[in-house]
Amino acid sequence: MLDAVAPYGQRMNLRGGYLPALSTDVIDILLRQAVTAPSHPGAATSFNLWCMGGAISEDVAEDATAFSREGAAWLWEAVNMWDVPDHDTQYEQWATTVSEVMRPHSLTNGYTNLTDDLGEAWRRGVHGSEAKHQRLRTVKTTWDPHNLLRHNKNIAPEDIAAPAGSEGPRR
Repeated sequence: MLDAVAPYGQRMNLRGGYLPALSTDVIDILLRQAVTAPSHPGAATSFNLWCMGGAISEDVAEDATAFSREGAAWLWEAVNMWDVPDHDTQYEQWATTVSEVMRPHSLTNGYTNLTDDLGEAWRRGVHGSEAKHQRLRTVKTTWDPHNLLRHNKNIAPEDIAAPAGSEGPRR
């Protein structure tokens, strides 16, 4: 699906989160981070600000979807693409810094594909309410009772504790 913008073999990371508002503080932070982004031939960095509303956040009840959008007026996204594996650490450190400085401005719920796994408490809240988390655990128990699909930001089945090693970042 993304081959046109991220061809096979391209190095890439994404970070992002929901914002309750687009403030001048957030814009200032993103601009400061853009200036500090690693820059190598063939590499690209972009920040995307997506206005939430309409069908993406208002046409369906919050509890009707797995991904929470409650309170989200904006989605911020930082994208890096580069070619050389030797630069992985530099780009990863930059993306981690962006996430850390944006965290105080971002909502606790979010789109999990744009975030690092911040542990069990984070996984319990990123989808929204505790009731939604419990429903997702019930779905996981029904469709993946042995937790085979656990190499992600895992919601463990109801009768299985989070597996060892699932606490760390997964993308």
